[in-house]
Amino acid sequence: RWRDAAAHLPDYLGSHVQVSLAALALGLVISLPLAILARNHALIRGILLGLASVVQTVPGLALLALFYPLLLAIASLTLRWFGF
Repeated sequence: RWRDAAAHLPDYLGSHVQVSLAALALGLVISLPLAILARNHALIRGILLGLASVVQTVPGLALLALFYPLLLAIASLTLRWFGF
């Protein structure tokens, strides 16, 4: 079983590197022109910074929603432990 998995490792590694390089290239193709544009125009800079802030906030909110029941359970246990 281990040998079968190890035999597929080079193929999987090659696929992973290909997808990663494609994502990196796409990110550069999109971000470099936007960065040059934002450098020259204050209005566009503000819009792009606001958009980037929203995009970075969304995963954090999703994780908070995912872990909210766990956080509530931990809070109720600690409140009982401290006698509240």
